[in-house]
Amino acid sequence: MKILLTVILLTFTLLSNELKYSKSPYLLQHKDNPVNWMEWSNRAFKKAKKEHKFIFLSIGYSTCHWCHVMARESFEQKDVAKILNRYFVSIKVDKERRVDIDNYYQLGFRVVNHRGGGWPLTVILLPNKKPIFFGTYIPKDNLIEILKEIVSTPKSELNKIAQNINKAIQNYKNAKAPIVKIKDRLLEVAIKNIERNFDYKNGGLGTAPKFPQPEAINLLLNSYAINRDKKALKLATKALDAMAKGGIYDQIEGGFFRYSVDAKWQIPHFEKMLYTNAELISLYSKAYIITKNRLYAEVVKNSIANIDKYFGKNGLYYSASNADSKNEDGDEQEGYYYIFEYEKVLNFLIKNGVNKSKAKEALDYFGIRQMGNFEGGDYSNATLNGKIGKFTKIKKLLQKYRAKKKYPFIDKKINTAWNALYIKAKFDALVVDKKYQNEAIKSLESLLKLIYKNGNLYHQTLLPYKATQKALLEDYSFLTDALISAYTATLDKKYLNLANKFMQKSIKQFYKNGEWFYSNNNFKSKASLEDGSYKSPSAQAIKNAVVLIALNGDYSMSKVVDKTFKLNSAYLNNAPNYYATLLDALVLKKKILVLKANKEKLLNIDFNRYLYPYLYKKATKYNLYQICGFQSCFKSFKSEKNIEKELKSLF
Repeated sequence: MKILLTVILLTFTLLSNELKYSKSPYLLQHKDNPVNWMEWSNRAFKKAKKEHKFIFLSIGYSTCHWCHVMARESFEQKDVAKILNRYFVSIKVDKERRVDIDNYYQLGFRVVNHRGGGWPLTVILLPNKKPIFFGTYIPKDNLIEILKEIVSTPKSELNKIAQNINKAIQNYKNAKAPIVKIKDRLLEVAIKNIERNFDYKNGGLGTAPKFPQPEAINLLLNSYAINRDKKALKLATKALDAMAKGGIYDQIEGGFFRYSVDAKWQIPHFEKMLYTNAELISLYSKAYIITKNRLYAEVVKNSIANIDKYFGKNGLYYSASNADSKNEDGDEQEGYYYIFEYEKVLNFLIKNGVNKSKAKEALDYFGIRQMGNFEGGDYSNATLNGKIGKFTKIKKLLQKYRAKKKYPFIDKKINTAWNALYIKAKFDALVVDKKYQNEAIKSLESLLKLIYKNGNLYHQTLLPYKATQKALLEDYSFLTDALISAYTATLDKKYLNLANKFMQKSIKQFYKNGEWFYSNNNFKSKASLEDGSYKSPSAQAIKNAVVLIALNGDYSMSKVVDKTFKLNSAYLNNAPNYYATLLDALVLKKKILVLKANKEKLLNIDFNRYLYPYLYKKATKYNLYQICGFQSCFKSFKSEKNIEKELKSLF
C-alpha cells in the first residue's frame, strides 16, 4: 500500500507544476500543463539568471477565450513544453491579481507594436529581465518558430534588440507632457470628439470590435444634465438603446457581455465580467433618472438579478464567467450556453404548449432565426426586435431551455475593486428600486469584514482562503467611491470617516511627486489616468478627493488634485474623451454642490429629481439648509421648497 501511494504521489508530482500551490483560478488552470510553469517571484528570475535561460512570460486570466485556445494548442502539448522547459524559465501571471505587472508589459507591447495589446500577453525576456519580444495570442506553429529563432539567435544580436526595446520603453515612460493651460469648456470639446467617433448607424463609439465605453457615454449624460445639451442626450440614448436591444446584452437572462465582435452589437465575446456589469448598471441607472425610459429600468433590474444569481455568494460577488462552455460532445465551445439552434428550440416551445405560429413570432422577436447569426451556422445569439415586455412567458421557457446546458466556468475569486464597483452600482440603482440600498449596505459590510483586517486592506481572495495580497490602487479608489455612495444614501458618518481614511492611505501609498502607481511594492508600474477596460483608478482617486474636500472642508488633498490636473493638462486638452473619468473630476471640481442640513431633513429629500450629477449632501447639526461649492457655502435658507429654485439658479 505504501509503495502504491508513493507511486500515485510521484505521478501527480510529475504531471503537475508548481502552479498547483496557487490560489489563482487562472494559474490553477495551468497546473497540469507539461510546461514547468512558475509563479512570478524573485526565485524564478534567479533561476533564469543562474541557468542562463530565457524567460517566457505569459499573462492572462481565467475567463479569457484566447488564453484557453493558446493553452490547448501550445501549453498542453509536449513538443512546445519540451522547448520551453529546456531553454526557458516559464512564468504565468494572473493579470487580475497583478494589475501592476500586466499594465507594465501592456505598455511595452504598445510601445513596440504601436497598438494596444490584449490577452494572453506573451513576452520573452533575457535572463536579465529585459524584453526582446511582445505578442498576444500566437498559434502553435508560429510560437515554435519564434522560440527556435530566439534560441538560435546570437546573444549579441539579442542584446541589441533588448537595448533598443528598453530604450523605447524608457523614452516613452520618461516623456514629460508640456504643462499648458487647461482649455475652457473642455467638456464640450470632449463631446465633439465623441460625436466624430460616433457610429450613427449602429449606435455607440468606434467600429468592431466594439466596447461599451461607459465613461464616455457618462460624459454625454452629464453634458445634458448640466448644459441641457440635447444632442449629447440623443447620442447617449442611441448607444444605450442599441446595446440594450443588441446581442451584447443577454436578452434571455440579463447582464452584459464584455464587448461585441461586430459593429452592430449583435455577436458578443461571451464573457460576463463583474466590472462590465457594474459600470453599465450605474450608467443605465443615470440614464433612467433623466429619461424615465422603462427599457433602462428593465436592463438594470435584469442585470442585477443575473449577476446576483450566478456571481453572488453571501453578499459578495465572484469575478467573471467564461466565454466558452461545454457542448453536447463535452468539448468547450465559445458561447454554447447562450446560443440557440432554431429547430431545436422551436420544437421545445411547441412541446411545452406554445402554439407553433406564436412560437415562431416569439423567436423572431428574440432574433432567433433559421439562418443563424453566429459563426455562419444555425446558431443564433438573441437580440431584441420590438418593444420590451412581450412574450414574457416564452422568455421563461427559453431560460428553462438554456438551463439544460451546463453554465460556463465561473472565476470565484472575490476581487475587492470589482465588488466595490458593483456595490456602487447597486446604490446607483436605487432610482429603479429602493430595495437595492439594503443589499448594497449588506454587501459593503461583508466585503469590509472579509478584506479589511487589522487596518490592512487586501486585493482579493479565493474563498475559503484568507486574503493575503495587499490592496492595489484600484481597490482603494473604487471602495472609497462605494463608501461615499453609502454615506450619501444613509448619512451614516462611519462610511464617510472610512472613505477619508482610505483616501489618505491612497495618497500615502500610491502617489509620489505628481504620479500615481498601481501598487505599493518593488514593482513600480505607473497608473494611467486614461480609462481602459474599466475606469482609471487614479482618475477615480482624484474624483474621490474632490468630493471629500467639498464634504469635509479639508483642503490638505488639494495639492494632489491640482498637481494631477496640471501634469496631465496636455493630455486633457488633446484627448479629453479618452480621459473621461479625469475630465469628469475636473468638471466636478468646478460644478460640485453640497446641500447641508440636519440628517433627518436630508434623508427625506429625493435628490434624483434635480437631475444634477454633481450634487452631494452632508449632515450637520443645523436646521438651516445650506448650498456649498468646492470651497465655500454661498446660500442659506429655511424651507425645502426653496431647494429646487436655488439649484436651478446655479446651473
